[in-house]
Amino acid sequence: MGLKMSRGKRQIIFNYLPGYTFDFDKSSVIAQVDSIRGIPKPSLNIDMVLKAIEHYVSAWLYENPRLLMAPLRNLRADSFVLLEPKRVNATLFPKVLWCQNSACGRVFDYSGRADLPSSDRCPACGHDKYKLKQLRFIKVHRCGNVEPLIPPYRCRDCGQRQFALDTRGSERIGEFRWICRNCGNIESVFGGYCNVCNWEDLTGDPNARKRQMNIDVHRARRTYYPHHVVLLNQPGAEMNAFLSMDGWEMVAAGKFLGLPELENIMLMEFTASQRERNLGQSGLSDSEIEELRARGYGAEQIEQFVQMQAQLEKTRAVSQEALSPDGIGRTLASQTGVQESVWREAGQEMLEAVLPIETGDTLSLAGLSKPTNSQRAGQRLARRMSVEDIVLATDFPITLAALGYSRVAYEPPECRLNTFPADADHQGKFPIFVDLVQADAIIVSLNARRIWDWLEINGFSPTISAFATNLDRARRAHFVEVFDGLSLRQPLTRDTAEARMVFGLLHSMSHVFVRRAALLCGLDRTSLSEYVLPKALTFAIYSNHRFGATIGALVSLFEQSIGEWLDQVFSERQCVYDPVCYRTGGNCHACIHLAETSCRFFNLNLSRAFLFGGEDQELGTIKTGYFELDSWRE
Repeated sequence: MGLKMSRGKRQIIFNYLPGYTFDFDKSSVIAQVDSIRGIPKPSLNIDMVLKAIEHYVSAWLYENPRLLMAPLRNLRADSFVLLEPKRVNATLFPKVLWCQNSACGRVFDYSGRADLPSSDRCPACGHDKYKLKQLRFIKVHRCGNVEPLIPPYRCRDCGQRQFALDTRGSERIGEFRWICRNCGNIESVFGGYCNVCNWEDLTGDPNARKRQMNIDVHRARRTYYPHHVVLLNQPGAEMNAFLSMDGWEMVAAGKFLGLPELENIMLMEFTASQRERNLGQSGLSDSEIEELRARGYGAEQIEQFVQMQAQLEKTRAVSQEALSPDGIGRTLASQTGVQESVWREAGQEMLEAVLPIETGDTLSLAGLSKPTNSQRAGQRLARRMSVEDIVLATDFPITLAALGYSRVAYEPPECRLNTFPADADHQGKFPIFVDLVQADAIIVSLNARRIWDWLEINGFSPTISAFATNLDRARRAHFVEVFDGLSLRQPLTRDTAEARMVFGLLHSMSHVFVRRAALLCGLDRTSLSEYVLPKALTFAIYSNHRFGATIGALVSLFEQSIGEWLDQVFSERQCVYDPVCYRTGGNCHACIHLAETSCRFFNLNLSRAFLFGGEDQELGTIKTGYFELDSWRE
């Protein structure tokens, strides 16, 4: 029997994805999402979505590529389709029924049948009061396999199949037992080994426990983890011309670094302005020369016109070359000493850093002409905390893309990351379910010079290329180069100490900002999420709009409570588990961790030591936290 239900897009993407089990509306039925019908979203740029997914799955690639399903190892645009969810189709699961009469308690497996029996009366005890219900326990494996929990095939003593499930009044699976109602034999409840994969062969991990299926209540969190990527202000159709241009990454980077050549050109207008510059005509045509003669100009004057126009064409050609992607790339390499290949790789992050300011409705804390008392306090605290600016972006487009799921765990190497089943309605492509909403976001940016000073005070020696011709831009570009080729979804070690310092600072700061913002707004922390752009020395916190109460919460925070917010962030130095937490890295669920739905980096590379000084698990003692620096050193 097929089941159909209706849910909002946001609910589907967070809670009702293929393979997920749930309690069906207004009934005792347990169902599993079989498929989602959706419509393609060609207005979204699939290459950008896949680029974000590539960064997300890099942690699995780093640990073991076999922990990724093949399509996620080789991300190709022709293998995936972006779908906006419209309808959820579900089927009964598990088809295992359990008699609620404790004196009977027999379990019946109907997994091989199309439907369940029409009567809910137990065929063994036939009791009128106690009915058959679906067994709420299922078996899952970290490879993604899910199976119903069924009794042993036959009793080892009498050979009969009359098993009852006895929970012994407990919810702990380890205390459950199977009882043969024919002979009274008792057997333990054991999930068995996964028959879909061999975990040791798949991963090289010899731990036999990881080959076992885990038994859990079907609605337990660990039975299904959806995996998402988020894109802030993801370009729509208006940016297609720009993104189809070879070398657009150079233009985005040039805009981020503030090249004067690009000062008055918006990215979405760049290709149009390029076309206009290329429309100039060289020399005078025969008809134009004849017209000049008819007006009385002599040959010598006409020749002067030709020479002046040639000189202007040379100037125009130089200008056109400087404003071409290749020319901008050469300017970047010359001024910063960072190679063009690095800028190409950083292109998407540079674009995400620039677009909010170009296309969003934004308000800068540093640029407020008539700040409130709270905002004036916020300005003072921001300077004291070495924060360059805090920007409020309203009606900010956020694209959420659900790419797959895992079970038992959500981080590598403890689980396999699976795609959703191929969609027959869309040429067998793998679906990525997307939702675009207008949200509120607060964007926090740090100053490259200030971070540079902080690194030097703590014994690091960041360097600029001797070939760089612009010191300020070279310093900002240095941090782009620091993160080039690094996956930030695994622990950064002392081998990449500078990257750990800078990313640890940004990541830890964003978590403290989220935690304190949620508290001030009266929200659950899961209703706010982070978005870190380490190459841009920027992070954003945004309301994910899973709850109606989040709408406008960040706007009110920026307008009414930003001073109190920053004061609490600046003072967030203690943990209830200190001194133990402080001595072991200064990060735990009580002080700095976020839920997996709010943190894109698995709560890795965090420490209060980056903010306030102290012990970091990888780098040892950080003597000066970023918030402990004195005044600006220009």
